[in-house]
Amino acid sequence: MDAVVKQLNKIQAEAHAFYVAFHDYHWNVKGMQFYSIHEYTEHAYDDMGDLFDDMAERALMIGGRPLISIDEIVKVGKGAPVEAKGDYTADAVLVNMQKAYEHLKAEFIKLEEVAEKAGDQTTVAMAQEGYAKLEKSLWMLRQALSK
Repeated sequence: MDAVVKQLNKIQAEAHAFYVAFHDYHWNVKGMQFYSIHEYTEHAYDDMGDLFDDMAERALMIGGRPLISIDEIVKVGKGAPVEAKGDYTADAVLVNMQKAYEHLKAEFIKLEEVAEKAGDQTTVAMAQEGYAKLEKSLWMLRQALSK
């Protein structure tokens, strides 16, 4: 189960990184699509807050421990593809979110693999649900970005 907890912790930390990044996009998007992107990113960062909590609680349920210090979270979450420049067009926000969701989808697939090896079917199901939700979000982003 150590590998499962490690992957849960990685997703937990990266969810925190995206939570902060999505706030940056939320506050600093500019242009005619401000309102719709502002609303979209608010839902997205709320989702990242829920993901952070869900991964922490699952780690506890299987005998592990969640990340609780900011130092741990930053160290473990440093691989999250986050752009922080404080001024974004709507398209730039959507592209950055697409990168984030693609990254998280890959991490959920890794979680599925390690959980399967550990015989942890509940975490396998959580991982599958996680990447299924991301697949829908990615489809929506592709549609929004298509010209």
